[in-house]
Amino acid sequence: MHAALVGVQIAFASLSVAGKVVVRTLDPSALALIRLAGGALVFGVLALARRERDAAPVPLRDVLAIAGCASLGIFGNQVLFLHGLRLTSAVNATVLVATIPIFTVLVAILLRREAARANALLGVLVAFAGVVWLVGGPRIDADGALGDLLVVGNSIGYAFYLVLVRDLARRHGSIRVVAIGFAAGALLALPLGVPALVAQAPSIAVETWWLVLYVVLVPTVFTYLANAWALRFASSSVVAIYVYVQPLFAAWLAWTFLDESPSPRVLVTGLAVFAGIWLVTRPALTSALRPAASGATPPASDPAR
Repeated sequence: MHAALVGVQIAFASLSVAGKVVVRTLDPSALALIRLAGGALVFGVLALARRERDAAPVPLRDVLAIAGCASLGIFGNQVLFLHGLRLTSAVNATVLVATIPIFTVLVAILLRREAARANALLGVLVAFAGVVWLVGGPRIDADGALGDLLVVGNSIGYAFYLVLVRDLARRHGSIRVVAIGFAAGALLALPLGVPALVAQAPSIAVETWWLVLYVVLVPTVFTYLANAWALRFASSSVVAIYVYVQPLFAAWLAWTFLDESPSPRVLVTGLAVFAGIWLVTRPALTSALRPAASGATPPASDPAR
């Protein structure tokens, strides 16, 4: 079980590195389309295979609601992340993606889905200070700053998705919701992705296409299945703890394959982000400021990030 969880974090960490190599030659919108279409195909097949014969179809109203959530947390998430990854470093991208739990708590509080706890608010402030320190610090590379901001936007969009899609996943099952979400995301990606893919596909090297296949199968499909399997044997809190090691794997992979090394500013940001995550995931230090309508803990097995 623990080996599977470590494998999941290595797979997630490898997305930044493999994706960075791919978007050097393939437009990020084209890669987003391929990943979304591939995910829609695989998760659609899994959803059909696991569907019970007497299971009611998802109502059109809920399909549209899932598609609306997917516009933020699947389509927007992928496009912003991959365009940001093209401009910034793989290490920066991984550290900033780690803010998703922070933004999820903040969105849940703002939408009145979760109680405002003192330690959660403190954690949000600590992590946000780290992000500002990284993005707003003195730098020569304006493109890198823009890339960091796009990755932060990806984290915010995914946080909204996690909060808004939770009730839909409870009603219809996570695999069906993910399949519909990826299908909607793929449709939204068509106008941006198809022209870029048609223009660039003939000149893309075979090695790059192997990496594209890897991005679809490993950081997307494998992570979902391995996390879902691990959740059968471990609590969600144990699974969530492994998120803390993901930037370490990403830094190691980026150093090994991209010759990237984390700067002191990135290290400080990483410490601030994980201190913030530790604070927001702790039991309440004080009484909640108001009753919670429902929790908004990010599902550990969601592959859309």
